Amino acid sequence: MKATALATALLAVTAPFAAAFPRTYGPIPAFKDSWVSVAPGESAKTHGTDLVLKASTEKFALLGFTLPSEVTQAPNRLLNCELTLPPFNTPVAPLNITMQVAVANAWDEVPVNGDNRPGVLGEEFTFYVEDTRMPIRIDATEQCKIAAAKGTGFSLYIASPKAPYEFKSRETGMGATLVATAEVRA
Repeated sequence: MKATALATALLAVTAPFAAAFPRTYGPIPAFKDSWVSVAPGESAKTHGTDLVLKASTEKFALLGFTLPSEVTQAPNRLLNCELTLPPFNTPVAPLNITMQVAVANAWDEVPVNGDNRPGVLGEEFTFYVEDTRMPIRIDATEQCKIAAAKGTGFSLYIASPKAPYEFKSRETGMGATLVATAEVRA
């Protein structure tokens, strides 16, 4: 009995000092994606099952990911989050693309359109793409933290203000992926 009480007391004292180590999750494929248009006359059209996603000034790719529970339960333990987008279907000169977190992850890819799309949360982030023929890797740590702090999955918009960006959707098996690294306790 004394041994059990001693072990319980020792565990209570040492638990806060349990070793922490990084754990990587992924690649996590987008579980839903679509593109929406805000252009007059096109905003009601749906594109949730299209094989190609489009991004420009009036067209926005919308991607949805599930974040690991370790991240949504303790967003401050997220160390890194990297988004990988497929290369441009038609390569262009180096350019900037933009990304913005969607307010909600509760949208459905089939009926979503420019009229019923989720709103945006926080600031727009701009990323320089040097080689549009290669997969595009983006440090999305801040965007993942914004979504994780809400306790939800991660949805974001991609836009390409300088040149149209068309890339493969999840339906092709070669869509966007996410890799998250979080600090977990042993």
